[in-house]
Amino acid sequence: MRKRYHLILLLVLNVVIVKAVLYDVNLPSQSMTNEVDRSNMFGLQEQPRICDNIIRCDSGVTPEIVAELCGTLGVKSFRLGMNLSWVLEFNNVGVLTYKNENIQKFRAFETLLRQNGVQNIMLTNTAYMYPYGYSRSYWTVVPELGSELYVKFLKQIEQSYKMIAEVFTDVTYFEVGNELNAPRGINLCKEGYIGGATEEQNAQFLFTTSEQSQIAADICYYANRGIKSVNPNGKVVTPGPYMGNKTELKAYLNTFYEHIKSGYLPTCKLDSGVREIPYSIAPSDYFEYLNWHPYIQGAYTADWLAMNDSLYQIAIDHDDAGRKILITEFGYYDSYLDRREKLIADVCVPAITALTDRLKNIEAVYIFKMFNSTTSSSMTEQTYGIFDSPLQSLGMRPKPLALSLLYHYNGVNANPDSLYKYMKSHSCPEIQPSNNGYINEGTPSISLVQNVWVCKLKALRDLHVTAIWNFHYQILIMHQKKLILKYF
Repeated sequence: MRKRYHLILLLVLNVVIVKAVLYDVNLPSQSMTNEVDRSNMFGLQEQPRICDNIIRCDSGVTPEIVAELCGTLGVKSFRLGMNLSWVLEFNNVGVLTYKNENIQKFRAFETLLRQNGVQNIMLTNTAYMYPYGYSRSYWTVVPELGSELYVKFLKQIEQSYKMIAEVFTDVTYFEVGNELNAPRGINLCKEGYIGGATEEQNAQFLFTTSEQSQIAADICYYANRGIKSVNPNGKVVTPGPYMGNKTELKAYLNTFYEHIKSGYLPTCKLDSGVREIPYSIAPSDYFEYLNWHPYIQGAYTADWLAMNDSLYQIAIDHDDAGRKILITEFGYYDSYLDRREKLIADVCVPAITALTDRLKNIEAVYIFKMFNSTTSSSMTEQTYGIFDSPLQSLGMRPKPLALSLLYHYNGVNANPDSLYKYMKSHSCPEIQPSNNGYINEGTPSISLVQNVWVCKLKALRDLHVTAIWNFHYQILIMHQKKLILKYF
């Protein structure tokens, strides 16, 4: 009977995982030439409250909880935001120094992640410091390309990453920017740009797509140079491009390679016409991993696969076949809708499977992100989490996608119980245990134990994992004797 149960589990899960990929089987797989390590494929991003002055999440998202849930889920790769200005500062004479207290807190979180089974930690910077003694109109301003200040800016990036690599000796992945081609100067702009001004007012302070990609290439080179000077095993991950406009996206990645192949980079100081740093047309002098963020908000399609394929084709066209890839952001927002949660649980794993089957040189896919952020100003950004926020009524409830990922990466025998550890004992107005141990109707809340079971069963039902649903249902019956089925 036990063997039969396991067989049913395996068959049902296989149906769930493959049901969205059947119509694309004629697409051939890309060949790859570089050795790819897929043992750490399951990646995740979250920004816990590591330091009091760094608030990128809701209250209650602590480093300890994030690390523990990574262990429960079986996460092997973790993307951690650590802006340069959070851990470095200029002293009163202009020398770049460490913010030691923050450094120690980030290192402590790194230790927690490793203790919970995370193998690869990637540090991601989303904002660049400005050279000492200079001011700028907005925090994403980069100096004019080719100027003396621009060269100083690049040299400071080299020094910053050298210092970070010296401290984080066990970190080997460094994502040196994020979506630098984003529209409206959000992540990259010229001096004169003003936050809060109209698009028309700021239009003259925007970089072109070619300028954005040149800056990205320069940043990659100098960051790589700084990291490699102290850690030869350090690996630069290109800033993942914004993917809103496919034509501009391809132009950005194409010109990124063209700048590298031009023989004019890296930008550097010239002394009587002689370069301070020799030019390089070798992509590996700039980065180790390509990276993009292929968001999709429903079931994947052949067009979506072809779009991802076309991005990698750009590398092939520039003599960089076999270049390894990290997908540092992938996920879905649910807008607080149950029907979206169910859809996402059905389509996410098949999309990951189809993409990684198609592009065999992808080493990891990082899910964005662990928790909802109810305090975010962006409605879509609020609900990307695979868990509810601690500030929501159920607390840190795992959504159906959390279970889908758990079973996909850990097998059908994985135990989901620990995912419910930080839920609150509220919700489910239809049912509640009575004094005699049965579940009754018409009361406003249920106990934590019953709440966990009900939400677990709903999540499993939403995954269509009938065998698992029935198994856990029978266990609940043994404990409770009665279940009000209309709740489901």
